Amino acid sequence: MNGDIHWGMMQTQIMDSLLAAQQQRLLDTLLDNLDGMIYRCLYDDQWTMIYVSKGCETLTGYPAQDLILNKVKSYERITHTEDRAQARKIIHEAVSRKQRFALEYRIVRADGEISWVAERGSGVFDPEGKPVALEGIIQDITERKRIEQALYSTEQKYRSMFENSTLGMFQTTESGTYLNANLALAKLYGYASPAELISDLNNISTQLYVEDSRRHDFTEAIRLQGRVQNFESQVYRLNGETIWISENAHAVYDAQGSILYYEGTVEDITDRKNYELQIRQLAVTDNLTGLLNRHAFSGKLASLIAEADKFHYKIAIAFIDLDHFKLINDTLGHRAGDKLLENVAQRLIQSTRPTDAIVRFGGDEFVMLYPGLRSAEDAQPLLSRVMEAISQPIAIGDYVFNMTCSVGVSIYPDHAQDIDTLLTCADSALYSAKNAGKNKVQMFSGSLAQQLGERNEIEYGLGHALQRQELMLYYQPQINMQHGNISALEALIRWQHPERGLIPPDQFIPVAEETGHIFAIGEWVLQTACKKIKAMQTEWGYLVPIAVNVSPIQFLRGNLVETVQRVLRQERVPPHLITLEVTENARFKDEAMFTRTLEQLKRLGVCIAIDDFGIGYSNMAYLKNYPIDELKIDKAFVQDLEQSVTNGNILLALINLGKSLHKSVTAEGIENEYQHRFLLHSGCDVGQGYYYSKPLSDEALAEFMREQRPKFDHLQVSR
Repeated sequence: MNGDIHWGMMQTQIMDSLLAAQQQRLLDTLLDNLDGMIYRCLYDDQWTMIYVSKGCETLTGYPAQDLILNKVKSYERITHTEDRAQARKIIHEAVSRKQRFALEYRIVRADGEISWVAERGSGVFDPEGKPVALEGIIQDITERKRIEQALYSTEQKYRSMFENSTLGMFQTTESGTYLNANLALAKLYGYASPAELISDLNNISTQLYVEDSRRHDFTEAIRLQGRVQNFESQVYRLNGETIWISENAHAVYDAQGSILYYEGTVEDITDRKNYELQIRQLAVTDNLTGLLNRHAFSGKLASLIAEADKFHYKIAIAFIDLDHFKLINDTLGHRAGDKLLENVAQRLIQSTRPTDAIVRFGGDEFVMLYPGLRSAEDAQPLLSRVMEAISQPIAIGDYVFNMTCSVGVSIYPDHAQDIDTLLTCADSALYSAKNAGKNKVQMFSGSLAQQLGERNEIEYGLGHALQRQELMLYYQPQINMQHGNISALEALIRWQHPERGLIPPDQFIPVAEETGHIFAIGEWVLQTACKKIKAMQTEWGYLVPIAVNVSPIQFLRGNLVETVQRVLRQERVPPHLITLEVTENARFKDEAMFTRTLEQLKRLGVCIAIDDFGIGYSNMAYLKNYPIDELKIDKAFVQDLEQSVTNGNILLALINLGKSLHKSVTAEGIENEYQHRFLLHSGCDVGQGYYYSKPLSDEALAEFMREQRPKFDHLQVSR
């Protein structure tokens, strides 16, 4: 029995020993496989190691036996010199309080490389509580430190940018409160610091944006597109003033896809917005007067029409043209003309209602828009105020002007529903007002519409008249009053319209001047007159001079000199047989060009006559400086000569003026014996009018020449 007990005890001891050995091996395996170094060291000045796990070599580069009892290297010496004192201090403080310690420091590996380690452990105390050893684990955290340093550098860089950026930066909640803001944003909104901004602005939608809906637009754009770019809004600053900002922002999400916050940047674009506004205003504002310009007209009228349709109102469109402005502008210069326009613009502004619009359409043309009318008659007192305002004397420098204006009016929707037609109707009414003597207001009407239709028909027909050979020349003889002989013919254009019959020049020449057809027509007249000279020479043996009228438009804006030279060369007509008649007031359009063109024409050898002499403006001293051959007195002074002593005195003065300047004088519109004899005895050189002959067609002229053959004899040339 005792033997069995002894054997059992031996078996238990053996099993306990085997189990202890197995546990030791397991413990050693676990310690050796741990990521790091397990240690126990004495609590002395050298941290003498009494146990080090195999992880030592991986951590330090030294085998474990080199550190046991500090045989080759003490762990104290491996610790980086700059970190030793701090590490010992932390451990001493923890041990003294009998607490666990944790610290991070650097070590110098066997290969000289520096690694970061984290050490965690505790003190080992004797029965009296005195520390005798330390035990713990040391692990390599170099990679973690590298990542942390990179993150720290990135964070510092971001924070530096965030705090020092001149661009406003923010983070806000989805609901509209600030989480973070930089100094630039705080200053942008008028706050001394980001903290003040974050504290004060707790509802971005109502406190920041001028339009409450902008915050909703902001969040909706991010929801749909993931971000906002160049999101422009008007916002309030702390002091109540408003500025324009542009935001770029996006949402930051958590792992589950929920929005954490919005972050982005803010830029003050107030200066750019103001500049853009100035540019837009310049685009639609007249530089001289500050009124709306022609480019703004259609848009303004379109908006007024939309309002008129909504409230069933009418609109008056008044086209205003200053009477005789071009004469003032050309004689006193553009500076005086500009001052005059500025004065007129101010008077228009003062004579209108706040709801009215004024447009400077160009030059001396203005358009007034009168909305909110119940009837066309409501426009009358408004237009009367304008006429009265403009008629008041205007002082420019040493001059005082008594201006008048002509006004043409159309009514929306009575006369038209579209902008172009409304303007055309107003323009047609203006044309009628000017033709009626100016200084009048003319409302568009059915009769004007008919006139407009006729004018459009004339304009359309003129485009084809030359090609269809519908134009023709009539010829009116000019009589030498002293001898009774025929001295020349004046070519007078007529239009044989296929439907309207014979159209006189006063009905289609103004249209030709406006449309530019006058240049082709003028060349055709000159060419046809030259052909007539050659035909009469061939058929009758006479070299009869012919006078042709030159439009001021053709005279000043065309290549008249080149045209005359080319036609004379082509038709081989001696230049002195052609007289060019130009009206006296053509010189006021551009006096320098007028003079230059006259001189160039005289060098070609043609004769120059001033037509309608005596009804032009200014004094007549200019005549002595111009290369003029003939003065043609306007028929207005010849008519009613029997009843008008004044007309007689004017005629005598004009004839004497021509004689003193050694110019030939022709009187137009002679219709009876009295007028003929008065002009004959007054010394007039040439007469023209129904008293001698009406304008003659080609056939009628041939018959006239046969009947009046003796009066042409002095023009006969040897065959």
